[in-house]
Amino acid sequence: MKNYSHQQSLGHLTGLASRLFNRLLTIRFKQAGIDMTAEQWGVILILRNSEPMTQSQISELLYLEKSSVSRSIDGLEKRGWVERQSSTHDSRSKIVMLTEKSLGVVAECEEIAASVLQDAQQDIDDQELQTSKQHLSKVITSLRQLNR
Repeated sequence: MKNYSHQQSLGHLTGLASRLFNRLLTIRFKQAGIDMTAEQWGVILILRNSEPMTQSQISELLYLEKSSVSRSIDGLEKRGWVERQSSTHDSRSKIVMLTEKSLGVVAECEEIAASVLQDAQQDIDDQELQTSKQHLSKVITSLRQLNR
């Protein structure tokens, strides 16, 4: 690689974009009176879009350390937005699921998340956005294969 620039590397730029998205999302949640981090929102989305699952499964889907996911779930459980139940298949495992209380919060958070995306993408035309998404999808596919 000639003329490598850390500031312009794909890893740096995607990491920075991710951190900035997460920060803005957390700020917007807080402005709406919702005590939730972007990481906790990730857990909520996984559970909303699938069946209840174990913390390990959530960790795998989010590509996060189990301890990070456990802390996120602890916070969500304290607010009454998720609950853990013993697994019927393995008494050592806990199944995590959304509660009825979380449903109103989820709907509001979806609107906030959509507005963050819209604001972040406002100066990118549709074709450029689609091309960027396609390129990032290829990078993600490659990284998933390399991380096996």
